Amino acid sequence: MRVAISIAGLFLITVLAACGESGKPSASPAGGSSAPVALRFQLNWVPEPEFGGFYAAQADGLYRDAGLVVEIIKDPGGGSVPQLVARGTCDLGVVSGDQILQLREQGGELVAVYSVFDHTPYGVMVHAKDAPESLEAVWKGTGNLALESGLPVWKFLASRYGPTTRTVVPYGGGTATFLADPKAASQCFITAEPATMDVQKVPVKVFNASESGYDPYTVVVAVKPGQVPDPVLQRFCAASQEGWKRYLATPSKYNPAIAALNPAMSLEAMNAAAERMRPLLDTPWTRANGLGSMDPARWKAMAEMLLQAGVIKSAPESSAIMRPMGTTPSKP
Repeated sequence: MRVAISIAGLFLITVLAACGESGKPSASPAGGSSAPVALRFQLNWVPEPEFGGFYAAQADGLYRDAGLVVEIIKDPGGGSVPQLVARGTCDLGVVSGDQILQLREQGGELVAVYSVFDHTPYGVMVHAKDAPESLEAVWKGTGNLALESGLPVWKFLASRYGPTTRTVVPYGGGTATFLADPKAASQCFITAEPATMDVQKVPVKVFNASESGYDPYTVVVAVKPGQVPDPVLQRFCAASQEGWKRYLATPSKYNPAIAALNPAMSLEAMNAAAERMRPLLDTPWTRANGLGSMDPARWKAMAEMLLQAGVIKSAPESSAIMRPMGTTPSKP
């Protein structure tokens, strides 16, 4: 189910009514005046802190002030966001960096314009008691390991460390099996399972996937070339960057509204998630280059790693898959 959240209420209804069949006002209307530009922004998951800065920009009117009407759409359930963006079904979408590279192998074309996480939030979670000392030790340990086996990150770990010696079981998205087995390991997203464990007072140790050398940009805003004019993208990215600065400064200000959109995750868990993800956004790179900015060398390295792991057959130039959008340096 697609659930859309508008930032402008009745104003959005008025704008859409004036847009005709396109549902989208012109960026350069006749007479030289500037009408708001409507953008459909597709998330790849439900409302959670990993999207907090976008909701902050929406709540504080930053998109409106930038001349934008942004419709944030949660995960469609069963749909593939890269394909939705590549087809132009939505104007912007959240994907992972490795998905952009995989889509190119299939003949699709997306360009990254903003990355929420400077370091990947993917990792492996184990119980803190008697925890191994490294990701490699977890991978080569014993007991069950819950994974979505098709993800590129696990393919890379297998190419780096060899096949895991653990018993791989399907990852179902919950934590019940993990809680029942003190020797279990599970894939995790830093804003999800570890935060849930924090709330339940279950001590865990999380090994970030970047420990293996694989550190793709994640929660990446991508666009189909030509779908959105660069000046509009620049305004969207600048407003989003400011939204992320505000969210990181006071996540407790924005989390209640996000929690209201996602009753499955408690406000306490959202607050815990915001703190866990902070070190992956507030980094030396983003303090020097701006939240959301990306390093072309990192894109090149990721492509080469996917090539090494057999996930893709050729590595494109960074300029073909990322486009700097003028984010500005500032400590969050």
